[in-house]
Amino acid sequence: MEDKELLQIALGLSSPWFVKDINLNTSKKRMDIYLDFTKGTKFPCPICNKLSELHDTKEKVWRHLDFFHYETYLHTRVPRTKCNEHGVKLVNVPWTRQNTGFTLFFEALIVAMSKEMTVSAIADMVNVHEDSLWRILSHYVKEAMVKTNLSNLDIIGVDEISVKKGHSYVTLFYDLNKDRVIHIENGKGKDGFRKFRDFLSTKTNPDNIRYISMDMSPAFKGGAKEYFPNAKVVFDKFHIVKMMNDAIDKVRRSEYQSNKELGKTRFMWLKNPENLTDREIIKMKSIKDLDTKTAKAYKFKLALKRLWEIKNTRAAREYLEKWHYWGTHSNIKEIITLAKMIKRNSYGILESIKGDISNGVVEGLNNKIKTAFKRSYGLKTEMYRNTMIFLMAGKLKLPTRS
Repeated sequence: MEDKELLQIALGLSSPWFVKDINLNTSKKRMDIYLDFTKGTKFPCPICNKLSELHDTKEKVWRHLDFFHYETYLHTRVPRTKCNEHGVKLVNVPWTRQNTGFTLFFEALIVAMSKEMTVSAIADMVNVHEDSLWRILSHYVKEAMVKTNLSNLDIIGVDEISVKKGHSYVTLFYDLNKDRVIHIENGKGKDGFRKFRDFLSTKTNPDNIRYISMDMSPAFKGGAKEYFPNAKVVFDKFHIVKMMNDAIDKVRRSEYQSNKELGKTRFMWLKNPENLTDREIIKMKSIKDLDTKTAKAYKFKLALKRLWEIKNTRAAREYLEKWHYWGTHSNIKEIITLAKMIKRNSYGILESIKGDISNGVVEGLNNKIKTAFKRSYGLKTEMYRNTMIFLMAGKLKLPTRS
């Protein structure tokens, strides 16, 4: 079998395309493959698909997968047809998409590598500027997003994450049934819900949304009420426990001024008792023996977490009422403030228990996204940022092979 025939098979070429010539430059570690088409071939108009006469050709070159560690490029003269209806048009060739300098095989490789590596690392490996790789990834992410089916969407999660220093946030909307990010809006205000509803209207009926799981942000509550009036708002356990942890830390920092035993114990109070180390158990016991407010606040946290072990809505409501009473009579201002806030928003907490709805998957996806941000050492544009988020957490059907 001749080299040209072998490469033709490897490239998946079929009539009228064939390998015309090969140039291997060992000093530059580069292979150039020159393609051509059979003389007299008629090509379909890229718009109406009617076979049309050849008008002229245009020289093109594309980066392909490396052959034996040699950077490989495909060259050919791409026909331009003269269609009676649509005029002169550049035809589509089977190994690439229009207006790109890469083959489909090469782009599929980049998409596959992006799941495990940073774009800058891929750029170094394949010797291509990372902006070109971002454009590849952005194209396939947008294409996959258009094809995403949201017709059965009925439970969504909403959360904001910080994307860079200076209080810059984006609001993420999640499909909680399929554990994926489905939409991104800049900022963390009420208007994000309006834009999300507009987006959702292109995919499904927004009034199909039955539950919205989120934190107690006034902007989020206002946005949900105005733009999704039929949906029940639920406040997830993870957000409530986070507020509880923040309250404990405020108590600890205040009490530390008069009790240095509380130094370097911040993360200890975040844990459940069964997750404490032997050393932390001894430390916590000694602090409890001192009758500290911090230890008392920790007990309120453990009592609050037991709420989600109650599956009966009526029993859960009664338990929450008791916890609220205990909290407001705790003589710890941070716990009193939190107890009143939880009482005001108890409807959403009880709905989360009734519907067995959790934002746990949201926390996991957010951590995944933040890790990707750190690995990327900052993302230069909004397009790069959103592309990265969907790559990490969108569960998109992407072409990882051609």
